Amino acid sequence: MVYDVFLNKIKTGMEQALGKEYELSLHRITKNNGLILDGLCISKDKNPVAPAIYLNNCYHQYLEGCSLEEITQELLELYRSNEVLPTIHPARLSDYSAMKSRTACRLINTAANETLLQDMPHIPWNDLSIVFYLFLQENDTGIMTAGIHTSHLNTWGISQDELFQAAISNVSQLFPPSITSMDCILEDLTDAVPDLNRQAMTPFYVLSNTCGINGAICMLYPDVLKHFSEGIERDVLILPSSIHEVLLLPDEEDISYDELSQMVAQINASEVLPQDRLSNQIYRYSRRSDSIEIVSSCMLPLN
Repeated sequence: MVYDVFLNKIKTGMEQALGKEYELSLHRITKNNGLILDGLCISKDKNPVAPAIYLNNCYHQYLEGCSLEEITQELLELYRSNEVLPTIHPARLSDYSAMKSRTACRLINTAANETLLQDMPHIPWNDLSIVFYLFLQENDTGIMTAGIHTSHLNTWGISQDELFQAAISNVSQLFPPSITSMDCILEDLTDAVPDLNRQAMTPFYVLSNTCGINGAICMLYPDVLKHFSEGIERDVLILPSSIHEVLLLPDEEDISYDELSQMVAQINASEVLPQDRLSNQIYRYSRRSDSIEIVSSCMLPLN
């Protein structure tokens, strides 16, 4: 069965299982770093919040021998476990005062997202861009968000700077920062991996947020790096592990920024999902200027 036929059969099977109160539609959705996924959007009782279930991996399951019935049942169970959605009246989506407390922001790579950024308000930051989204709900399976597009700003009648000020304030409260030493993270692994060189990893720290999603933005939270830098009495090197977290390393005279950058690029290529990659560059937080700049000269493309 060809892919497009498979998608429509899954949609039909889900429609029959869910009933007439649900509206289902297939959409091609552009995700981070140019990844395009096929999403089955499900709306109940005209609710404007319509979660998307991505079907690309389902097709691989089908090719490996899973039946349409088995895949449909898995998707139904997935949807049912997340069916309690925030109810937002369409009029509230047009009211910035009602949506302001839900605005948030995250970091993505600029060059890898040129198409996505054409329709999204964004603020350039080094080789990255700050983009914005609405935080709708959090549960045991993750968070539900919706991207903020240029049309939202036009409807709300606000500037990009106003959006940023609200979003960075909200996200730092909704998702507080968390800094953990790599030594603590590896502590539980030494029994399972006796040859693990913990000493070599000790200087590294992981900066993310408490939910571990889109945590790289934490390096822009007010005073987070300032206080960390004061605590270690060094400038801080920032290695972009992914869009979800960054690694912090005290800056020392004998450290090669370009060698670190090559290491990050290798890890990105071999260990990080394409949609989660942030950058191959190395950044440094300066205590003197209280600012972050790129210190590597890496020219390797992200993808």
